[in-house]
Amino acid sequence: MVEILLKGGLVIDPSQGIHKKGSVAIQDGKIAAVGEDASEAEAEKVFDMEGKIITPGLIDIHCHPAAGFSWLGAPADEIGLNSGVTLVCDGGTSGAANFEALRLFIVEPAKTDILCFLNLSKAGLIMIPEIWCEQNIDVDSSKQVIEANLDIIKGVKIRAVQSVADGLGIRGIELAKKLAKDVNLPLMMHIGETRSRIPNDTMDDFSRAAVSLLEEGDILCHYLTWEPGGMILKDGTVYPELEAARKRGVVLDSCHGLNHFSFTVARHAIAKGLVPTVISTDMASMVLPAAQSLAVVMSKFIHMGLSLDQVIEMTTINPAKALGEEKKRGSLKPGMSADITVMELTKGDYTFGDGTGGEIIHGEVLVEPRMVFKAGQGMPAYSRYHIPPVYA
Repeated sequence: MVEILLKGGLVIDPSQGIHKKGSVAIQDGKIAAVGEDASEAEAEKVFDMEGKIITPGLIDIHCHPAAGFSWLGAPADEIGLNSGVTLVCDGGTSGAANFEALRLFIVEPAKTDILCFLNLSKAGLIMIPEIWCEQNIDVDSSKQVIEANLDIIKGVKIRAVQSVADGLGIRGIELAKKLAKDVNLPLMMHIGETRSRIPNDTMDDFSRAAVSLLEEGDILCHYLTWEPGGMILKDGTVYPELEAARKRGVVLDSCHGLNHFSFTVARHAIAKGLVPTVISTDMASMVLPAAQSLAVVMSKFIHMGLSLDQVIEMTTINPAKALGEEKKRGSLKPGMSADITVMELTKGDYTFGDGTGGEIIHGEVLVEPRMVFKAGQGMPAYSRYHIPPVYA
């Protein structure tokens, strides 16, 4: 006897190479069985999953679930469980000076699990630009905060933007990388400056030098940006430092956002084999109408040629591995926490935008979450596609 049986759905779990019709049994908040064995189990409660897809709980490795803490914060549970996402990861909203407040007032009250990357800026993203000189950084305090919060801090974050390039220069990236190495965690690095590209743009040179410092396991955010500092140009040119980083094992994060994603650049990347390691939203207050949800962003990549299995892998086991959480999340293996997303591929006439990238595409399929289970507790979920989108 099990408590819950999700019966007769299409089970897709890339961590185990599963793609077949079957069932998932839940007992005591954990996965009890998967596949045909589960379908034979007696259950106290049965959910008919005919026509539905059962996957490990979705993971958004880069967003800003910090409404009320920062001007750019989005409501954690709105972009988390309500959207079918069981784990969201804060991409550096806080730094050493205010991480305790983020933990107390955002992370702990949320129903959705939240992990964090600590910003090298001691004030985080309370204001932007956050780093322009060494006085914005306190490496010793950052190290102390990380070591005291290793249960939820999973890396260091820096934005390789104009203020860093013009101020500390490449030393700023080196400081972030050294801190990450000292605490044995990955460095998450943003590239791309929100302005028009100019001939011989120095931000490209800065990004190329910064990306060259990334090592295996580090995370490169916004690698599909069309902006100055992007590693792929709109004409299809790919800077060699990006390919070299991929070969070193750097995690490539699509990281949608409002200003940092381009369908044109994404198509160039996919055609050249530079597919994302992970798909994330960079969800923030101003990003909600552009990205809408992780499910909507997954839908965009399906319409650019990736398979359903690929986008599920990029939002389950791959981010779990990047966070060092693969023994806890990203899989439907028996014994793991019953974090599950139930979705459906709905058919229709859908329009998708890339934010200020300025392009729209049309598609016939939308990844639509229907339910989400967090440690075996089920609730409804939806894609938020109905939110009026921003196309330019």
